[in-house]
Amino acid sequence: MSVHIQDSPVRAYREAGEAKNVDAVMATLSPRVSFHSPLTGSAPFEGHTRVRDLFAAALGALSDLRYHTDVGDERTRMVAADARLGSQRLEESALLRLDERGLIEDITLWIRPLPGLTALMATLGPRLARAGGKPGLAVLMAAATQPLAAMTRLGDRTLVPLLNRP
Repeated sequence: MSVHIQDSPVRAYREAGEAKNVDAVMATLSPRVSFHSPLTGSAPFEGHTRVRDLFAAALGALSDLRYHTDVGDERTRMVAADARLGSQRLEESALLRLDERGLIEDITLWIRPLPGLTALMATLGPRLARAGGKPGLAVLMAAATQPLAAMTRLGDRTLVPLLNRP
C-alpha cells in the first residue's frame, strides 16, 4: 500500500531537516535509531545521543536543504533532497525504516557527487570530534580528510571533463 506524501510520518522529519531544527528531527526518531553513514561502513551511529550529535553537525554545515521526493509505504520510505555545503551542491537519498509507532528507527544515507561527499566528510569529522571533546582527533580528522576532498574536487573540475572531449 502506498502512502501519500502528505500523510507520511516522515513529513515531520523532512520539514524539521529543512528548518534545521535538530530537536524536531529527534522527535521523529525512535530511541533505538541507527544511522548508517555514507562515510563509513564500520561504525553506525546508534541511539539518540550519537545521532543528535551527527544531525547537529550536519544541519549546522548544510544550507538550502530541500526535500523533493518521498516514496514508499507506511514502514519504509525513500526520501531525496538537494543541499549545499559551501559552494558544493549535494544530492542525498535516505532509506528510512519506521517502527510500529511510526518513528524512524533506521536511516541509511547516500550522497553524491563524490566531491560533495568528501567535502562533507572533511567538515563533519572534525566537527563531531570537537563536539565530543576530542580536539586532537579533530586536527587528525581534518589532516586526513581535507586532501581527499581537495583531490576529488580537482578531479571533478579538471579531469572528468576531459573524458567527455573527443
